[in-house]
Amino acid sequence: MRRAGWAAAAVVVGWYVFALAILHPLTDAPVVDSWLYDSAVRRFLRTGEIRFAGFTQAMPIAQVIYGAAWSRVSGANSVSLEISVVTLAVLCGVMFHALAIKCGASRWQALAATGLLICNPCFTFLSFSFMTEIPFLTMLVAAHLAFARAEGRREDLWLWIAAALAVIAFMIRPFGAMAIAGCVGAMLLYGAGWPATRRLDRARWIKMMAPFAVALAVCTGLWVWLTVLGPKPWALQIDEHHFAYIFRVPLANYLRAGVLGPALYLGMVLSPLALLQLTTPRWRRVVMGGAGIFAAALILMWMDNRLPVTPECSCFGGWRNALILRGGSSRFSWDGNWQYAFLTLASFGAAGLIAAFAEIFRTLSRTAAAIVIAAIIYWAATIPLWFYNDRYYLVMVPAGAIVLALAPLPRSRMVKAAGFAMTLAMGLMSLGGTYAYQRGMAVILATRNELERERVPRSAIDAGYALNGEDLYRYPKHGIETMKFEAGIPMITSEKVDEYTIASEPIAGTDVVRRLKWPGPFGLGHRYFYLVKKQVAAGNGSNPPNEPPAAPPPRN
Repeated sequence: MRRAGWAAAAVVVGWYVFALAILHPLTDAPVVDSWLYDSAVRRFLRTGEIRFAGFTQAMPIAQVIYGAAWSRVSGANSVSLEISVVTLAVLCGVMFHALAIKCGASRWQALAATGLLICNPCFTFLSFSFMTEIPFLTMLVAAHLAFARAEGRREDLWLWIAAALAVIAFMIRPFGAMAIAGCVGAMLLYGAGWPATRRLDRARWIKMMAPFAVALAVCTGLWVWLTVLGPKPWALQIDEHHFAYIFRVPLANYLRAGVLGPALYLGMVLSPLALLQLTTPRWRRVVMGGAGIFAAALILMWMDNRLPVTPECSCFGGWRNALILRGGSSRFSWDGNWQYAFLTLASFGAAGLIAAFAEIFRTLSRTAAAIVIAAIIYWAATIPLWFYNDRYYLVMVPAGAIVLALAPLPRSRMVKAAGFAMTLAMGLMSLGGTYAYQRGMAVILATRNELERERVPRSAIDAGYALNGEDLYRYPKHGIETMKFEAGIPMITSEKVDEYTIASEPIAGTDVVRRLKWPGPFGLGHRYFYLVKKQVAAGNGSNPPNEPPAAPPPRN
């Protein structure tokens, strides 16, 4: 068994070594929301104060402390902080394999399930960022692994460790509390002792539950400190007002976006193992279930096509909307009829996942039950909050992968080869998308730098969401700023079109200065950005009073 663990660790490390070789050099620029957390790390290093921009809604205290500790050794630039998350991604993959084994998975299915996690498009893409998803998942998996080891003489110690890790996960994202709920729920179902047949007195029950009661109290105190006693970011205050709309949304919308959407996403990214259910006696259930899910998706999509795309891949770096630029929609969309091909794959994948869960439901171990309970609670919480995006769905991937790792499959070489081949194909597509993002961001960064060398002020350049946030956001010396303080930042707090804009499509009222080439989807082929310049108003051939002459366009 120890040899299998070392082999799995070698596979995970080898995958990321390969990925870094393909992606080298990483672009020294934030990935999506990373600028919010990069700046919090740099502020902490400079002032010793943990403060987040008013634009943020997440306040990952533990991630800032980790990033600051890492930065003292390797620097606080974007590349260094991305490598810090790559390290956590490797650790997450290794721990997840150990967790699958502890839950009772066979060696090859545990390794295949680990592949589903690290080759996931969202997991691969966000591994090379300073976003919160990978650090959060790492702590979540670590908490469940500690819970899995809670047996024998050191049972109490491991329960305290599991509870402490859940608190750290909460300090990255509040949904870390779901690990506490999952562990408590599993102990209530199976008995606080291990095995469940052991009778326990009241004192023993209290001792077993104490770590999670303390963890819940700590999480509650942190939540009160951050959102009640302390100054709240203005973006979080605005979002809280949206809760009034929960009961105004039609039930069909919740079914489509909140129930069917996540199910199809899980079916798509877990399909390399989920489709193998077709090789078992459960194949009839999979075929009938897949056809039913596909039909239901078509009907709900026909009823309202304004909802999030089904299945969604917004976080996949190969799509245009991952690089949030002016000129195109920031919403994910499928090109042509590809949506129906992926919808078919996702429908039968979701049916395979459901069939696998039905097969193992009665034989789940205590740890596996804790993981599934936590995922169900998380899923239920995301529905009224409208957290409909693949980076939120990613949190449920470990639970789905564990279910598929436990469902019995034929041990033939053909089945194993098919599972690993499909997983590798998904991984290469994920890596190609991440490559496209990194090279595209490098083009944007180089264009911004060239404009500045041509003496165009940075305040006159709209370089997209991530770079505008990093370059143009204004931080007060103390406290959290107001929305008014941050007014006028393109793509952050303003819709204004600047003098120069790097856009995904030409913009009305501007002239195209240059086309900028970057890789196509999956890193193959090429496509274009556009550097555009705002047109001068008709009949106004001079500059406004008290303003310097406009900078000349950059050289082609």
